[in-house]
Amino acid sequence: MFTPVDKKRAFEAVVQQIESAIYAGEYAPGDFLPPERTLVEDFGVGRSTVREALRILESMGLVRTSPGSRSGPEVCGSVTPGLTRMLRGAVRMEEIPVVDLVQYRIIAGAAANRLAAHLRTDEHLARMEAAIEAMEAATDAATFAAADDGFHVVVREAAGNRVLGMVGGVIQDATLDLVAGAVGPTAGASRMRREFIADHRRILAAIAARDGDTAARLASQTLYDAYSGALDEEQRHRLAVLLEPDARDSRDH
Repeated sequence: MFTPVDKKRAFEAVVQQIESAIYAGEYAPGDFLPPERTLVEDFGVGRSTVREALRILESMGLVRTSPGSRSGPEVCGSVTPGLTRMLRGAVRMEEIPVVDLVQYRIIAGAAANRLAAHLRTDEHLARMEAAIEAMEAATDAATFAAADDGFHVVVREAAGNRVLGMVGGVIQDATLDLVAGAVGPTAGASRMRREFIADHRRILAAIAARDGDTAARLASQTLYDAYSGALDEEQRHRLAVLLEPDARDSRDH
């Protein structure tokens, strides 16, 4: 199955071969790779090289290792958790500005709401309602922000686009602190909390009515209203250009 590799940066070649075999379907989710000893022999490398390659593959979400197991690493059923970790790390390492994250959320949120309005099921609607009720019952900012996140997770699931779900979830995680700060124990936070809930109920109503245009417009407007207070004038303008013309004019003046 596997072939010996060049000793120079051998762990990268081992990663590449195993990764290619998984993507080609030679190992299906739930299958096990050969044991470590067999991999050492197949690749013609040392045990430390194989272990380093397996650590990388595990961080990518491709395999799951079990210390002490006599079988080889198990092939995972989804790489989404690994991709999510890597994208979250990239957002932090590259020090992407908050305004860029919010811009993406406006773009992706409008698309997700529009799709959800046309593709949602009754189960999705029930879960969105439950998330709003959790927002209403939340007794602290962190719980409120988590419930808000849960609402948008369901919207992305209803949208049916896995890329939106994967990338959107990471970007939303990166802005959770802003949500918590907006509804935290400060002057005006109680009003902001009520507005958040009212906005989500309007979005739910539009999705329930299969009104994609309204659902998309509400996504852009509510995200702007939620985050613009934490940004300066130039950054707010960068968000405002993504709004509908009437709403954009009112916010630019």
